Amino acid sequence: MVLDDYKGLIERLIPVYDSEDFDDVFQMMTEGEDGPTRLQLKMELNRIMSPCMKAIDLRGRVQGECRPYQLNGRQHWLDDVAINTYHKRIKIFGNQFRVGLYEALMNTRNNFRVMHQQGKLQPKPAAQVIPQPDNPLVAPLLRFGHYLTRDENRWQIATPVILDLPLSQTVNGISADLSYSGAKFKVPAAFNYKLGMNIVVRFPTLADKLNEPRLVEGMNYRILGIDENPDNDSYKWLRLKLLSNSTLIKSVIDQGLNQSQNRTRHNYEDKVIQIRTRGYEHCFLKHSTSLPVFLSDTQLTYCLLTQNNHHIWAHWRDERNQPVLNHLISQERLANLGKAGLKQSSTLLYSFSHEHDGKTFFYSAALPEMNTEQRRLFWHVGAQRDSWRVMRLSLQPIDQEDIDSLKQIAPDMVDKLSTLTHVGVLQDLTNHNAQQDYRLSVKPQLPSKNLQAFRHPRNPVSVAKAVFFDPRPQRSEDRYLFDTPITLYTADSQAVTGQSIDFSTRGLNIKLTSPVALCRDEQVEISFPGLQKSNKNGPLSHVPYHVVRVSPDYCNIQLTTGAGQQAAQSEHFLRKLILHNENKLVMTEEKLPQGELLLAMHQMLLTKLKTIPYFAEKVDHKIRLKAVGCNFPPPPPIKLFNQLAGGKGCSLEPLFRNRVKQLLAETMRPVEINQPFIHELYLAVEQQPGHPLRVNAKLLDEFRTIEERINYIKHAKTVGNFMALRITAAPVLSPMTALIGKELGELARLVLHRARALEQELNSVIGSGEILDITDEVLIRLEIR
Repeated sequence: MVLDDYKGLIERLIPVYDSEDFDDVFQMMTEGEDGPTRLQLKMELNRIMSPCMKAIDLRGRVQGECRPYQLNGRQHWLDDVAINTYHKRIKIFGNQFRVGLYEALMNTRNNFRVMHQQGKLQPKPAAQVIPQPDNPLVAPLLRFGHYLTRDENRWQIATPVILDLPLSQTVNGISADLSYSGAKFKVPAAFNYKLGMNIVVRFPTLADKLNEPRLVEGMNYRILGIDENPDNDSYKWLRLKLLSNSTLIKSVIDQGLNQSQNRTRHNYEDKVIQIRTRGYEHCFLKHSTSLPVFLSDTQLTYCLLTQNNHHIWAHWRDERNQPVLNHLISQERLANLGKAGLKQSSTLLYSFSHEHDGKTFFYSAALPEMNTEQRRLFWHVGAQRDSWRVMRLSLQPIDQEDIDSLKQIAPDMVDKLSTLTHVGVLQDLTNHNAQQDYRLSVKPQLPSKNLQAFRHPRNPVSVAKAVFFDPRPQRSEDRYLFDTPITLYTADSQAVTGQSIDFSTRGLNIKLTSPVALCRDEQVEISFPGLQKSNKNGPLSHVPYHVVRVSPDYCNIQLTTGAGQQAAQSEHFLRKLILHNENKLVMTEEKLPQGELLLAMHQMLLTKLKTIPYFAEKVDHKIRLKAVGCNFPPPPPIKLFNQLAGGKGCSLEPLFRNRVKQLLAETMRPVEINQPFIHELYLAVEQQPGHPLRVNAKLLDEFRTIEERINYIKHAKTVGNFMALRITAAPVLSPMTALIGKELGELARLVLHRARALEQELNSVIGSGEILDITDEVLIRLEIR
């Protein structure tokens, strides 16, 4: 007889061993067995159910960390798998420590002997160390928006915790740090943990230490991340979010930090991490080419201007230099994009402008607004013009989590921003080198007047506030309030009187008594009869000016001085006038955006990235990638780049390989540029089972013909995946912003050496750019399905 063949029967008999009718149950369950077999089974049951007085020491015998436990009056050294087995099996053995339970604890699934017998523990071959060259096109990933609102204390403490998993599993772990809203725990790897799993965590040791019995009752957490340990696979790190009320854990952390000698170091470390991430975020914001917009239902409220997106804001201005972006982002389009229940939405917008009778008329159409014939007509008419633009508008609602974040970082701004409902990003996808792609199809027979349905009304102009992303002055010189009579002379010698509102040495703001149809850049002459009376020799008659902006009623005109000797003499005179009357003149204060308002906008924007920022530095006269930014969950391009980097960082090698000079070095030379450099790159991604991932990349100008480009795309879709990327690049002449400078100054007062190191790191950035996924736009324009 082999007892292994009767393991199942023995397991069923163990729970009834102590019952009064055990003999009857035994006879019934062993019916059909001969006498010797029954005798051996009863002897085995008597053996495994006999009391055990041995102490268990699993140190060095199991894959896991062992800790002392007091059980049945004895101290045992058990790991988490064994202690979980003990609690699950003790009831089966009548709540007594018996030989069978002892053997079960000595033969858990993570026991080295058991794993070796099952073939799960094979000796690892000696790793062949192959020196890998440092790849300058692989960079670490930075999670943008993650630390922006982190302003809570973290207590780095290693204390025992008990985790209650679903299915009544109990796990013993060690805490790494605790915060008001989350925690990080070290747990044995023998259990199955899943993202999103809800667990209960108890803190028995901490409860005794701080005399807080509520910590033993348990707090609800959710698993947000599971980190493997590359050096030791016996344990993992869990990152969790607190679901219970945070009042208790706040008081515990504050009490613990007050008793901790390392509080200062912990808080400063958090601050350094936070400012470092913000530094890269602000460098991205400063050089971003996208135009962030903030909406109240279907009303455009704010536009966030950066150093490199002025071309979008400037394009959507008519001949009066009045903003008309509100007609591109119209209420009808916003109503369709911002429907309730949509977590995000986007659409492609095509546009061009037409000059007629001294006026600028804009035409735009979203992709869903046109049928095939209208779209082809719109493309044929618009794509032959220099004003042709292809835009993408992406929209996401502002949720409760955003509002809660605002309450922490900008409580004074909550009421002001409570009316905002959506955050949008307007991206310019125009590529003038590919403009002929839109004219490949046959022009439809529709008359051009069909496009009148897509013409924008001229009024009202946009009332959205254009806010610069950093609270620093934008004026090049001071302005002063000054009310004096003026006379404006147009090019056709028309004379109109008015009053000045404010002026500077090179600028003038006037109000006319009657409207004059002027356009921006038009040259006029201004006389100052009131000033001329006080100084008859002053150059204040027929001074040349250029029109900068005209109000919709054509009465309020803003001007700047023109060229020529008379203009220079006038500037000199006005400069002396200001200098001699500084005490009398009232300076107009430039309205700067509040720092709290900008931080709130940054928070809402940086957690909803629609692009992939990257940063470059120069080391030993060679350019290399420094960092790549992204959100969580990562977009498809980041997943691809991360896979190419072996899961560590982000590899942009397929993009820049053999193109470093063209895409990085030349585009990031330290010179002033008006607009970032752009390139269009096509990727063919092929991954076959059992073969490494292959990515082939070609720039738009590397194709000899359009037909060759179309065939490349079709072939890529046949053998794998196709991806089209728009890569922008611009030099970073100064990565610092006013907000980051202020934060670095505060950090320097606490830890000067860390602030200096961080400042040097940020100043080493020589260039930045963005990677946009434009696969859909390329396939649509080339009509590839």
